[in-house]
This record gives sequence, C-alpha cells and structure tokens, in this order.
Amino acid sequence: MRGGNLKVLVVYDITDDSLRLKVAEILKDLGLFRIQKSAFIGEMTSQERENMEEILRRQNLGPSDRIDVFPICDRDLKMHSQIGRGKFGRGPP
Repeated sequence: MRGGNLKVLVVYDITDDSLRLKVAEILKDLGLFRIQKSAFIGEMTSQERENMEEILRRQNLGPSDRIDVFPICDRDLKMHSQIGRGKFGRGPP
C-alpha cells in the first residue's frame, strides 16, 4: 500500500457491467488494490478519501446498486483471515 494515514476497504454490488468496470478502474487509478472481484483496499489521506467518495457519488448507480467504504485500523487489519487458496488480485490485504 502506498503512504497515507487511513486504510480503507471499498466493496460494491453494481448490476451494470460497464458501470461496475468503471468503478473498478476508478479505484485502481486511485491506488487501491483489488482483493476480490468487487473489493478493493488501500491507504489514503482523509482528503483523498473524500475525493474518492465524491467521484463515486457522481456515478450513475442503479436503484439496487451500492458502494460501501469502510475505514480499517491497523489492529483490525492484522487480525485478517483468508479462507481458501484463491488469489484474485495482487497487493496486500
């Protein structure tokens, strides 16, 4: 993860394929790492998080679409467990 002071986990459920791909590209461009098909994690400043959320709010989400942004502290991240062998993306969880 790149330098910063806030770890965030972003997960989403978006029905439209092109919009889902666009959101994934936005998150990658902002320096987050894909850890599942619809989950990204990374570090950013509070201002970067606010900017990310504003960009995501401007996307034309459908009535049942959802994006969640969770702050994660180091202590909780260290307690992370992974079950199974699949590895979707590169980068640290």
